[in-house]
Amino acid sequence: MAANDTTDQPAGPDAELSAMRRIYEDVTLTLQSMPDLQQAFIQATRLADDLRKMADDAALTRARVAAQIHDAEALSLAALATKLGISKARADQLLKAARNR
Repeated sequence: MAANDTTDQPAGPDAELSAMRRIYEDVTLTLQSMPDLQQAFIQATRLADDLRKMADDAALTRARVAAQIHDAEALSLAALATKLGISKARADQLLKAARNR
């Protein structure tokens, strides 16, 4: 691979999230047009379960990143809240979530 060839390089979170949204839209369109409605329901349930798990995992990742910012920058709780644009109580919740898992 040439030094400037980026075909195997990660596209980054924004591009990856856009790809996930497109895939989600494709899956839901497929489910809604399936001729076997019972199977569509089963697959839609699986989709909902998987998305809930991913949302929970993403929330934990968010909390862990907040904790990393807090530790790396040696911020007070109030300073972390201001930096992240959240309340001090929410910043505390995030730190507790990150530390408890």
